[in-house]
Amino acid sequence: MTDTKKKVGIITFHNYDNYGAILQSYALQKRIRQTGKDVDIIDYNCEYISKPFSLQTLKKKGLFNYIYGAIGHICYLPRRYRCQKFRKLMNYSRPMTAENRDEIGGEYDAYVAGSDQIWDYKLTDFDQTYFLDFVQEGHKKFSYAASIGENMPPEEYQETYRKLLDDFDAITVRESYGADVVEQLIGRRPGTVCDPTLLFSGAEWEKLSVKPRVRKPYILVYQLGINTVFVDFVRRLQKKTGLRVIYVPFPLVGIMRCRMKLTIGPREWLGLFQKAEYVVSDSFHGAVFSILFNRKFFIMTNGHHMNKRANQLLELCGLQNRTIEDVSDEQLTEEIDFSYANRKIDEYRRESLKQLEALMNQI
Repeated sequence: MTDTKKKVGIITFHNYDNYGAILQSYALQKRIRQTGKDVDIIDYNCEYISKPFSLQTLKKKGLFNYIYGAIGHICYLPRRYRCQKFRKLMNYSRPMTAENRDEIGGEYDAYVAGSDQIWDYKLTDFDQTYFLDFVQEGHKKFSYAASIGENMPPEEYQETYRKLLDDFDAITVRESYGADVVEQLIGRRPGTVCDPTLLFSGAEWEKLSVKPRVRKPYILVYQLGINTVFVDFVRRLQKKTGLRVIYVPFPLVGIMRCRMKLTIGPREWLGLFQKAEYVVSDSFHGAVFSILFNRKFFIMTNGHHMNKRANQLLELCGLQNRTIEDVSDEQLTEEIDFSYANRKIDEYRRESLKQLEALMNQI
C-alpha cells in the first residue's frame, strides 16, 4: 500500500539559535502535520545571516549594526547544543545547496514560506530563496505569516518583489502593516494570520517546557537589543519588588546583580516564562509567551531592537499599557486581568487555523 499523503516543504528561519525562530518553526510544522500532510522543514541556510563576521556584512550593515549582529552571534554560541537537541523534534529535508536547490524545488506537492521576517530585504540581503524562487512549475506556493518589514521596500527592489509575490498561489502575512505593503505591491490584500507560536495555547506549550529549578519568585529578563533604559528599568523593578533577576542571556549593557542563563535551550526558556513572577523583554516572542502564560510583564518597543509587531500584539490584547515607558511605581506591581487578552488570542488562533487549513486544502 503506497503512502498517498501530500508532501509540504516549509522554508523559514529555523537554524538560528533564536528561541522565537526555533519555536515558530516547530509550531508551524506541527500544525500543518495535523492537517494530514507529510511536512519537512527545508534545511536551508542563508549565507548573509550565517556569516555575521564577513566583510560583505560590514559593508551592508554599517559598523554599529555589524557589531550588534556579531555580539548576538557570539551570545548564541553557548546555547547551540540544547537548540540542536530541540531540533531533533522536527523533520528536515536534506541540506539545500546551490547544486540541489532545483531538485528540492520539485520534491514537494506544496511549499510554504513560513513565518518570521523572511521577506525583509535588509535582514537577508534580499535572499529570494525565501520567496520560493527555486520551486518548479506546477507545485503550489503559499506563505503563512510571512513578515515583509515595516516599510515599503526601496524602489530598486519593488519590481522584483512584485514578480516574486505574484507567483504565489496564496499569501498570508503576520502583520497588518505587512498586508498594506503587499497590497501596494501586487494590488491584492493578503490574509493576516497569527505568528505560529500563537497557534498553540499556553497549556500546549507547557507540556513541552522544562521547569526551572528555582524555588523563590523571580523576574525573567529576555533582552535582544542594546539599551541602557531597558536595563535601568529592570533595576527599578528589582528594587521595587525585591525579587531575584534571571537574565537571558545577560545584561547587554551595564552591570547588575542577576543569575545569567547562557546555555538554556527552547524548552528551558519556555519553563522560565511559565514560572516567572514578572517578565521584562524587548522581544516580540517575549511578549507572546508572557501573554500565553498570563505573566505580569513589561515590553520595550522603541529601543534599538524596534518592535512594531509587538505593539500590534499588545493593541490586539488591550495591553498597550505594558510598555516600559512612563510606568509609575504603582503600576509596576499591579495585577493584569488577562480575560480579554485570552479571548482575543483564542479568536485569532481559531481564525488563523482556518486560513492555514484552507491553504492546505488547495493541495
